[in-house]
Amino acid sequence: MKYIQVLGIVTIAMIVFSFVMVLVIPDYLIHSIIVMVFSYGLLGYLSRSFQFPYFTAYMLACALVIINILFSHFFFEIPLLFEPDIAFFSFVNACGIVIASVFIFRKMEARRAHS
Repeated sequence: MKYIQVLGIVTIAMIVFSFVMVLVIPDYLIHSIIVMVFSYGLLGYLSRSFQFPYFTAYMLACALVIINILFSHFFFEIPLLFEPDIAFFSFVNACGIVIASVFIFRKMEARRAHS
């Protein structure tokens, strides 16, 4: 149940942050990169407290990528579902960002506990 809550928090935060960023940053590429780093970084931050944080972050990142691909396929009719290079690029970026953010936040947490 906690996994679904984390996924819901990240999805809502991604939608709200994306709408706010549209007003601030008009360039589509920069907007997409900032929203992606924010949402998957938040996913890594929230999954750092689980028993297996790296595995949890990886699986939730994969689930979020699948949700994003299905949403863009069925609502915007963008055929991302049948483009393997785009899907692979999405998975690699998402998993890389989320694993790096879990590592960074766990190191910060350990350093804060030592001092």
